Amino acid sequence: MKLPTPLRVAILTAATAISLTGCQLTSSELPAISDTGTKHIGHVVWHDLITPDLAQSKAFYGDVFGWQFKQVNDSYLLATSDGQLIAGMAELDNKQNASHWLSMLSTDNIAAISEKTVSAGGKVLIASTEIKGRGSIAVLEDPQGAVFSLINTVNGDPAATYSDNRWIWQEVWTDNPEQSQSFYQSLGNYSVQTKTLGENNYKYLTADNKPAIGFVKKPDTNIGNTWVNYIKVANISDTLLKVKAAGGVALMAPTQQVRNGSVAIIRDPAGAGIVIQEQM
Repeated sequence: MKLPTPLRVAILTAATAISLTGCQLTSSELPAISDTGTKHIGHVVWHDLITPDLAQSKAFYGDVFGWQFKQVNDSYLLATSDGQLIAGMAELDNKQNASHWLSMLSTDNIAAISEKTVSAGGKVLIASTEIKGRGSIAVLEDPQGAVFSLINTVNGDPAATYSDNRWIWQEVWTDNPEQSQSFYQSLGNYSVQTKTLGENNYKYLTADNKPAIGFVKKPDTNIGNTWVNYIKVANISDTLLKVKAAGGVALMAPTQQVRNGSVAIIRDPAGAGIVIQEQM
């Protein structure tokens, strides 16, 4: 069984940024990501890993974070942490043979956000497409080139949790944090907050009085503007040992100069980058 066409195209877009001109989308089906009946508009509520090797990714994330998995079909599986559904993993061959995490923002109006994105200079890479059982999705590119996704669920969004080995935060790493912050703020009912981190003022958006999206000046001009996701861990040193043993790489080891040594940047064996954070 092949990966559902809308998700395949969305995944390929995020992973390789290829042209989508002329692509035909069809209806398909995937399990719901939640049955809460409640939406968390403006928040990242889901993550899909795009990988050229599903078995390799399953082994890595299972070994490092203790995730368990449920196979949906030959090309897609669901990941759980202590029984809670937290992510999907999709296999898709691509020329770069690279892995990528795709962040999905909850919305109840994909069309309106798509229109605002285009008006601001961004792009609609995949127009709103229904996936039976899950809801509607779209894939957009913001005005600075960072790719993100929208989801309008049919059964509600997962509730946020802050347990070990689960998602805890997300940021846009960008050439111009002020412009990125202004763009995303225009997409919904967000408020801007500022927090002092060391000698820097860190700006982030809140939705419903809860933190939603942070903005960071990207550390390397050679990388593209991108969304970066954080996973909470109990012990960052122990986790880095697991990353290495499972075939991953530490791109940045903990350092006191960056959030008091509480974070590290890792890459999975196929190239997907994430930040791990130990709560201080």
